[in-house]
This record gives sequence, structure tokens and C-alpha cells, in this order.
Amino acid sequence: MTIRSAVPADRLAIARICLRTGAAGGDATGEHSDQTMLSDVYSTPYLDGPGGFALVWDEGEGPLGYILGTSDTETFQEWFTREWWPSVGASHRETNDADRKLLASATNPRRMLNSELGNYPAHLHIDLLPEAQGRGAGRALIEAACTLLADRGVPGVHLEVDPANAGALAFYPRVGFHSAAEGDGGPVFYRRLALAE
Repeated sequence: MTIRSAVPADRLAIARICLRTGAAGGDATGEHSDQTMLSDVYSTPYLDGPGGFALVWDEGEGPLGYILGTSDTETFQEWFTREWWPSVGASHRETNDADRKLLASATNPRRMLNSELGNYPAHLHIDLLPEAQGRGAGRALIEAACTLLADRGVPGVHLEVDPANAGALAFYPRVGFHSAAEGDGGPVFYRRLALAE
């Protein structure tokens, strides 16, 4: 069981994991009009964007999960709006309500922003396939990402949780996050980071 930095060859696996966990932690296959819409919003941009990081959980046969995000949410949001989404958005078509909601979110230039960015400028996403869950992978990935961010001098990290994802709502308080606000999509969890002196 290994946590390692993602490499370019992991891009398809990361997109697949995003899809298979994109329905409040369950499989979102078939919910959208194409199979890369979710990943183009929530996972693959972090492989290219400013301040981005991506760590994968790999037991020897390729990634079974990941944690990814950015150390600078504000700069990342500007890049996403100005460069990333214009480069991929035209490939996605709105054909149902799920598409409509996701595409409206993707085109919102303030989607990732909140009033706490001064203290918690980083944000992250973590997803694990069912076969990697319940064995400490989530906790290990959180700690690895928090260490990475602290080493970059980031004072805090946040994430937003789908209110339908009961497992995630229970998990984050157990790994040092506290919930202090509601975002556009659900509760926002925050964690201060111990910076190296």
C-alpha cells in the first residue's frame, strides 16, 4: 500500500475514480451525458492548475483513490475560469438536469471562493474506490496532503461536502476538520495546518 505523487499516466484512472465516486460517494456512471464531465470539473484540473497537487493510493495495480487540490484556491479559480474551462467546456453538452446543475457550477466564477480563504486558502478533494475504503487509506491520504500543504507554508485547508454523503460527513471530523459554514453545495469543513518553523 503506497501513497505516491500522481504521474501523467494516472490521468485516466483519476477521471475514472472521480466518476465512480461522484454520486455522493457512489457510482455516477450514466448520470451525465458524457463520462468525463465530472472529472473535468472536480479532478483532472488539479493535475494542471496553479498550486495543484495530486497524491494517489496505489496498491500495486494502479490508483484506487486520490487526494488532490490546490494550495491557492483564489488563483486556481481564476485559472479555471480563464483557461481550463474554456479549453474543455465545449466538449460537454447539457442533456439532462444533472448536466445542467454541473455545468452551471463549472461556469460560476466564484464557485470555489468563500469568506475564509485568508485562513484556509487551500482546498482538496478525496475519493476512494470501495475496495480501498475502510482500511486507513483516507486518513493516510489526508495526513499526506496536509503535510504537503504545510510544507508549502499554507496555514489551512478546506473542502465542501455533498450533504447526501453521510460517510464523508462523519469522516472529516475524525481527521481534524471542523464544519463552520454552508457552501453552495453543502457543509464546508476546515482544518488548520501546523507549519514548520
